[in-house]
Amino acid sequence: MCGIAGFTFPAGDASGTAQHADRLRRMTASIKHRGPDAQRALLLDGAALGHARLSIVDLASGHQPMRDEATGLTVVFNGEIFNHVELREQLSGAYAFRTRSDTEVILAAFLAWGIDCVRRFEGQWAFALWEPRDRALWLSRDRVGICPLFYASLPGGHLAFASEAKALFAGGLVAPALDARGLKQTFQLWAPVAPRTSFEGVSLLPPAHVAKWRDGTLTLQRYWDLDFGVTPDAADAPRLLEELGVVLDRAVRLRLRADVPVAAYLSGGLDSSLLCSLAQEQLGGTLRTFSVGFAHARFDERTHQATVAEALHTEHRVVELRDGDIGALVPGVIFHAEQAMLRSAPAPFLRLSGWVRDQGIKVVLTGEGADEMFLGYDLFKETQVRQFWARQPGSKYRPLLLRRLYPTLSVSQQGVELLREFFGTGLETPDALGFSHLVRWGNSGRILRFLAPEFAAKVADEDPVASVLATVPDAVAKWRPLARAQYLEARTLLSGYLLSAQGDRMLLGNAVEGRFPFLDTGVMEFAARVPERLRLRGLDEKHLLKRFSKGRVPASILERDKFPYRAPIAGALVGPDAPAWARELLAPEAVSATGVFDARKVERLVAKLRAPNSAESEADTMALFAVASTQLLAHHFLKPRPVPQADVDAVRLEAA
Repeated sequence: MCGIAGFTFPAGDASGTAQHADRLRRMTASIKHRGPDAQRALLLDGAALGHARLSIVDLASGHQPMRDEATGLTVVFNGEIFNHVELREQLSGAYAFRTRSDTEVILAAFLAWGIDCVRRFEGQWAFALWEPRDRALWLSRDRVGICPLFYASLPGGHLAFASEAKALFAGGLVAPALDARGLKQTFQLWAPVAPRTSFEGVSLLPPAHVAKWRDGTLTLQRYWDLDFGVTPDAADAPRLLEELGVVLDRAVRLRLRADVPVAAYLSGGLDSSLLCSLAQEQLGGTLRTFSVGFAHARFDERTHQATVAEALHTEHRVVELRDGDIGALVPGVIFHAEQAMLRSAPAPFLRLSGWVRDQGIKVVLTGEGADEMFLGYDLFKETQVRQFWARQPGSKYRPLLLRRLYPTLSVSQQGVELLREFFGTGLETPDALGFSHLVRWGNSGRILRFLAPEFAAKVADEDPVASVLATVPDAVAKWRPLARAQYLEARTLLSGYLLSAQGDRMLLGNAVEGRFPFLDTGVMEFAARVPERLRLRGLDEKHLLKRFSKGRVPASILERDKFPYRAPIAGALVGPDAPAWARELLAPEAVSATGVFDARKVERLVAKLRAPNSAESEADTMALFAVASTQLLAHHFLKPRPVPQADVDAVRLEAA
């Protein structure tokens, strides 16, 4: 993984060379944290390309920007093409390779197959490719959105791009301003709906898309999509277990390819434990594993992590965090994530990646994607129950099944009525496209009650739910309820939050690359063909994955209840150890100055959560974190923050 940045400009513009060079160096330097090993920039006739490198494959000769001397085709690339070895074999007869890098495979593949080459890639990527013959700039992003790629329109019909929005600001190409609609979408959906972002004038290339800029026109095209509407395989469990073993083994094997050591994150849950088991087997017993532990017992999973590490004989280490640590980390979280958030969960990952990097590790395997592909979330079980309930909306007993998912729900009559009110939303239209997510979106949408009146009026016509549903292909509406739920989960929470704010940004904030075997194309397409009853059996989530894991992970991990990952919020922001920045930015005058939230309502919320023995609700803590993260977003980006000149000077500038 690395960082890329650049822009187009008028051909033959020699008078602006010095300005273009300075702008490009500042953009590249601003994302040095993504690639501290080398920062290089290249000025071509009509295009400027910058690259901050994290050296993982072909350490000696894989430098970028990389140019094909015969055609002038030039690429800057963030990510990994895991099947580059196999592609190189296919292309070697037509292309004379000079390096062992996967970057050069992109050049060769484009020359052989055009932009359709991305359909052959197995990996995670964001790249920009300058084609001098047509004076065209191509952009591409991987299938599920692991690697980010932002872009912005420039005067004269030109285009700028970068791995992070801050690079566009550093180059003076975009004036930073918060996007009101993007914020409102975040408060309800957990992330803006691509291509919208947190900033005006900055767009995000959606996952599984390519874009072509030429002559001032930008066109986008989707090249792949998740298809959960396929006809399920016959329910031959032994054959499916064998096939699952094949696709998972290949996914892990490809992601262990590197010229540096590969370690793994171990949460103590099924997904990471299984990946560690497979990786340890393939590495011959040399796997190193890393975990987060919490001083607060409510969030801690160290007992389960230790069980797995001991059973697999990994070299295991844990970093512990306290509430005060979380609060201190949040400003860095928002600086790297570049979006508001509803939870503090990314903060421990920022600390963990820094700690892992200090141990000399650049690459980690991690288990994201298994819940989305194999029906692991409570949301999917909740959808099953609510669909069953919707067949008899007046039933007294059907909604009580939800207590099997949420045992803490009150059994009193008042509690049952609240249960019916909270989970009963949308029961009259169970075939609606967004049915599965209405409860979640309704709960997080309560944050909108805290908006300042002027801000709320400005975005009154923005319906976040309608915005995201408008991006869903018509065919999805005809899928089975759980298939629709899976698609929406991948389109919203997985891509917009888990892989970005909690994934890429927290990893690359400390120059660590994350790899996600469960998001291998073969694994995803296999999962889509598995009958739902073999993934979610009754209310037993990830049933097939559990069966496959028997004998590979400890029995206690298979038998434990699913433990949703969380991190402290109220105690971290308004508790006794709350950091100074939180007191300053949550003060009424600071909230009023930003203008997004109502200062008086925020003041009452803070007082409520600060009170001794406060009964904090999820809605309250999400609202608090939404306010705090928005305040930090404004604090970090609305005031000019020059890139250190030493970092700018360190960028090696070349001219073609």
